[in-house]
Amino acid sequence: MQKTSGDTKKYTATEARNRFSDIFDEAYFGERVIVRKRDRSVAVVSIALLEKFEQLLELEAAIEAHGAKNALKEFQSEGGKTMEQMTQPESNSICSLTG
Repeated sequence: MQKTSGDTKKYTATEARNRFSDIFDEAYFGERVIVRKRDRSVAVVSIALLEKFEQLLELEAAIEAHGAKNALKEFQSEGGKTMEQMTQPESNSICSLTG
């Protein structure tokens, strides 16, 4: 095990396999744990980091949705039509079938 800055602990994959229960407990009690294999980080065990990652994903989705709404408004202001608008029959093109 190797201790890094910010109370993050690094374990080799072999150490993680052999000490899974201990490492799981460390993560459960708030430690950040990184598992490395061949000098490459392959796993991060930390509920706090997972929660931050999920918040970032939600924020990213909100930003993308906002950008899409703005792009649609700009498109429509320049005369563009949505697929829904293009497929709706216009009132002046409706033919009545009377016999």
